[in-house]
Amino acid sequence: MNSAVVLADAGNIGLILCAAIDTTAVTAYALRARGGHGKWWKTPVGVHLMAFMVAFAVVLDETAVYLVTSHQVLLHVAPPLRPDWFAWLRGLSFVALIPPVLAWRLVLILRPPR
Repeated sequence: MNSAVVLADAGNIGLILCAAIDTTAVTAYALRARGGHGKWWKTPVGVHLMAFMVAFAVVLDETAVYLVTSHQVLLHVAPPLRPDWFAWLRGLSFVALIPPVLAWRLVLILRPPR
C-alpha cells in the first residue's frame, strides 16, 4: 500500500465525518437555536449562519453519498491524475482542519457559552 492510497482513504473518511458533523450541526441549530436574540430565523445573522451551514452540508453530503454508493471510500489503487501535493492538502484539510472546526461549531450550538 502506498502513501497516495492512505492519504486518499484518510481524505475520504474525513470528508464523510465532516458531512456527518455538519448535518448534525444544521439539525441541532434548527432545533435548539433560540438564544438571547430569539429564534435563528428572526435575525439576519441567524439566517446567514443556517444558510452557510446548509450549503456546506449539501456539498459534503452529496460527496459522501457518492463515495459510499460508488464504493470509493477505501481505494485499492492511487487516484489517477492527482498531483502529490493535492493528496496531502486534501488529507490535511479533511482530517486535521475541517472536522475540528465543524465539531467546534456543533459544540457551540449544543452548549452555547453563557
